[in-house]
Order: sequence, then structure tokens, then C-alpha cells
Amino acid sequence: MALASTEVTTSEYIKIGDDTATITFQCQSNNPIVIGITTNNVGPSSTSVGLIYKHFEGEVKKTVTDLSHESGAAYVWAKALTGGTATVVYEDA
Repeated sequence: MALASTEVTTSEYIKIGDDTATITFQCQSNNPIVIGITTNNVGPSSTSVGLIYKHFEGEVKKTVTDLSHESGAAYVWAKALTGGTATVVYEDA
């Protein structure tokens, strides 16, 4: 797969990994991102907690289940933590 980039907001999670075993992503903005993980194709609520990544932080070919306490985790979601919007570069496998 090729790298993709998307702008996310603070109001909702956007899917960046669709039924995947591994994920690569990086925060490309000064505003941090929040990564949420689910076991189904339903995004976390906008108030759900997640993993926070700051500017240029991310993961490379990380197993999705390593990012979550839930077995069967396969969907990865991103949203901005602060500042209105943030940019995330990602690739799922």
C-alpha cells in the first residue's frame, strides 16, 4: 500500500486502518493526534480516550493489537487532540 495523508479534526475520529493487522502512521502537524483502536468498523466516540502522538511521533509497522488492550483489534482511528485540525500520514497493511 502507498502512504496516504489526511487532515483530522477534534470533533470525530477518522478511520486510517481498515481491518488491518499492522499500521504505520506519523503526526505531521504541530497539533497532536489521538489514535483510537476498535474491534469493529465503528469509530470511537469523540470523547473516547486514545494514544497521543506529538509532531513527528508515530509507529512503523506496529501490530494493531499491540496498541490496544482488546483482543481482535483491527480498526485504527485518528483525531486531533487540540488546535482544531491535525495532519496524519498513514499506511495500513
